[in-house]
Amino acid sequence: MDNAVELIKLKVERLENAAAVKEPDRVPIGIATTYFPAKYAGVSYKDVWHDNSKYIEVGTKFARDFNWDAVSLHRSFESVPLGLALAGTDADLAIGVAVSSVLGGGASHDILGDVYSSNPGRELGDNNESQWVIEKPVMNDNEYDLLIGKPFEYLMGTVIPRAYKNLADMNSPTAVAALLKMGQEVAKFPAFLMDFVGKMKQEAWIPWYYALAPNPLDFIGAFLRDFDTLSLDLYRKPEKVKKACETLAPVLAAVGKLTGGISRDVTGSRRVFCPIWYNTYLSPEKFKEFHFPYIKQIVNELIEAGFTPLMSFQGRSDHLLDQLKELPERKVIMWFDKTDLVKAREALGDNYCLAGGVPSSLLISGTPDKVREHTKQLIDNLKSGGGLIVSTEFNGMGDAKVENVKALTEAVMDYGKF
Repeated sequence: MDNAVELIKLKVERLENAAAVKEPDRVPIGIATTYFPAKYAGVSYKDVWHDNSKYIEVGTKFARDFNWDAVSLHRSFESVPLGLALAGTDADLAIGVAVSSVLGGGASHDILGDVYSSNPGRELGDNNESQWVIEKPVMNDNEYDLLIGKPFEYLMGTVIPRAYKNLADMNSPTAVAALLKMGQEVAKFPAFLMDFVGKMKQEAWIPWYYALAPNPLDFIGAFLRDFDTLSLDLYRKPEKVKKACETLAPVLAAVGKLTGGISRDVTGSRRVFCPIWYNTYLSPEKFKEFHFPYIKQIVNELIEAGFTPLMSFQGRSDHLLDQLKELPERKVIMWFDKTDLVKAREALGDNYCLAGGVPSSLLISGTPDKVREHTKQLIDNLKSGGGLIVSTEFNGMGDAKVENVKALTEAVMDYGKF
């Protein structure tokens, strides 16, 4: 265990130096993946999704065998709307509910009957990756004023019964039973968390992220309206959308700071995951008007509170790089899915830490030699001066070949030293 403690300290220092664009001893590797560790351990996606003992077993084996600088093996987000609805009443309970699906697995999906997700071993086959699609919007286009005026009351009274089939009638025995079962599940969470973290720390593990700060436009699109209908709202109700974002931004920043504090105290990581989904579909003008102001607000609050925003730009962000230069230098990690990191470095300059660079398609269909060559070239191009963390697309390598992931790991260890 003493060796594990020292390794954890080394990994924390390595990642924090990279985030601050200082040269660490080696280029770090930090990745989020739910499914590949299950494949590697020979455990079904169903089991790792729904069985917490299997989840811990898979996580510790993966942490031991690959020894990455940071890895997160989170599951899903079904309980986030219910948690946010409780935020105005009991912040601690709200966080417990919100993270119970992210970390605690598929129980909340089964208990609440959410309309968002299809999961392995339930709606999908035992080894199919989960899917996230709103069946229909749970917020109508004439309800923005309700969200703006009394957000918590609106979420609990209107959205929650629509978002969770078992809470459709809050006065019914079905709803009461679901809430009681959910309470039992949340009560189990602290012990599960400490068990998981304790066993993972024995393997010198730290998380790529263990805290969450959504942004308003993505929350509205992913959990309330869906992105197709929200796209129309940007033209039909632009001022309502912006006012709703203004209302939600401080709440979501508070979520980031609260979960960031838990992550810092329990795992030692100060990174807060800031997922950014809608960027791919917005023009630079619409991004600047509806998305970026609230992202910046949340990011600045996190930085002022001593956290490092891990900004996950999912999809493509090539058309937005110039705007991203407005973010504080040496204070954020820009984690790109499909944007070429060399082009991002050219556009952004040398004062931002970039993460990514390894396409999941290469790990899934490539060869070990191609993976090694690609990783070597990535490091050679971006290593100088620090500010690089090797990663993949967000949770995108479930079907990767084991030999390719080993080749990636070896290449970082071999070529990433300063």
